[in-house]
Formats: sequence, C-alpha cells, structure tokens
Amino acid sequence: MKETYETLKHMLSSIEYSKHSWHIRADSKVIAVLVGLQADYTKFFFPFCASGTVGTEKKHYIKKVRPKRQLLIPSVKNEKNEPLSAPEKILLPPFHIKLGLMKNFVKAMDCGGSGFQYLRLKFPKVSETKIKEGIFVGPQFRQLMKSGV
Repeated sequence: MKETYETLKHMLSSIEYSKHSWHIRADSKVIAVLVGLQADYTKFFFPFCASGTVGTEKKHYIKKVRPKRQLLIPSVKNEKNEPLSAPEKILLPPFHIKLGLMKNFVKAMDCGGSGFQYLRLKFPKVSETKIKEGIFVGPQFRQLMKSGV
C-alpha cells in the first residue's frame, strides 16, 4: 500500500477517524501527507512550522523559536491538499527525533576530538564520511545507548 494522500484518506474514512479523532503516530513522510504537504521535496517540510530550512544548514545549532503554522491552505507553503488530521492529534515518533538529535550532535563534534575518535573505533566498518555527517542506523544508535558512554 502506497503512502499517498488518497490512500490515507480512504483508510481514515474506513476506520471513521473523524468520529473517534484518535492521536496518530507516524514517520515524517506520513505526517507530511496527513497535514496536506506535497510528498516530494519541500522547502517548508516540517509540518508544524511556518519557516523553511533551505539554506539554513549552518544555523541549525542556533536556538530559535519558530512560528507555528496558523492556517493550512492548499497551494501555500507547499500545502497540496486539505489536512486529514489536526496537527495537535499527530505525535512525532521518538526514535526519529533521537536519530535526528544524534545526527546534529555528531555533525557539531570536533573531528579530531576524543568523542569523534570513539565513534570511529566503535564503528570501524562505517566510513569516516558517514560518521562526519552523522549518518547512523537504528542498531548503531541502540549500541551507543547501551554502551553507557
């Protein structure tokens, strides 16, 4: 089953989602479809923020309060369809958040520091480029969490 707007709309109507109004936990692609964003590349990807991320890679480590999207209007800021669920009813997956935090943390590390060297020793089969970019998979993340370092 493809994760398209039409498929999710049909599925939600089949389970009478509007009647029950349950909370939904899904990955980022499904969340984007649920709030009506276009499925492909988007400048304003994060469905709950009104500001974009293109060209801000160097500023990711600056704490900033981003404005909440007030209206979800199709054809404005990458909105393609009417939202299938209220944003308040969507729960972000904690594991995806943890992987994202780890990626940002590793990218901010000094490549010559002891923490970075620890990662290179811990994962000898992972290329240095992947480590520099903070690209890890679930089992590697779990292995680091269990190591207690």
